[in-house]
Amino acid sequence: MSTAVQWQVIATNPCERVKPPKAERKEAEYLDETQAVEMLLALENEPLIYKTLFTLILYSGMRRGEACGLEWSDIDLENGIVDINKSSLYLPKKGIYDDDTKNTTSRRVIRIPAPAVASLKELRAYQAQERLKLGNQWHDSKKVFTAWNGKPIHPDTVSGWFHKFVIRHNLPTVHVHSLRHTNATLLIYNGTDIKTVSQRLGHADVTTTGNIYTHAIKTADERAAEALADILAPKAQKNA
Repeated sequence: MSTAVQWQVIATNPCERVKPPKAERKEAEYLDETQAVEMLLALENEPLIYKTLFTLILYSGMRRGEACGLEWSDIDLENGIVDINKSSLYLPKKGIYDDDTKNTTSRRVIRIPAPAVASLKELRAYQAQERLKLGNQWHDSKKVFTAWNGKPIHPDTVSGWFHKFVIRHNLPTVHVHSLRHTNATLLIYNGTDIKTVSQRLGHADVTTTGNIYTHAIKTADERAAEALADILAPKAQKNA
């Protein structure tokens, strides 16, 4: 419509008079600290690939596609560093393929903690054994997370398995993306500044992070106020 005005096809843009409805912002679904621990414990008895995948997503806050797109060359296991530079997607006519990350800021390098690193090392050793066992049946996709024959894992397979997993273990019926929200929420709850959280998530703007995790920021702010009261109260009493 704006172009039509510039070309003098129409005198004014009727869309400028339209007031779009405000979208209701829903709170992000996430696991609390106790539920997240329960999930990690339940994963200990699950297939190694899924244990490693969901442990990594929880500890890193990656999107599903970013985790599925990881190659071993993207991970420095000695230093616990992950280079997130692509996303694995699926289209019926195209199959599974790699694409750019959601936006420019989604390309990022982050550190992951020891439990995630240990699980990745275990998976790499297992994958090497499977490669030898299958011989020419193995497809060397170089992916961290693969199907039984080395081909890239289907993103929908990941979601389907996780849905059944949370039901089997009586966990809240959250989605894979909820683990990303859980990561951010727990970091903010425990005092990590919003800018750092935003950078780790790969958000284009820190405002985006603030809007999504208002609940966590509010709780962290309340804790900060209580902490300051605890710090100053003894001094105030003493000076009195």
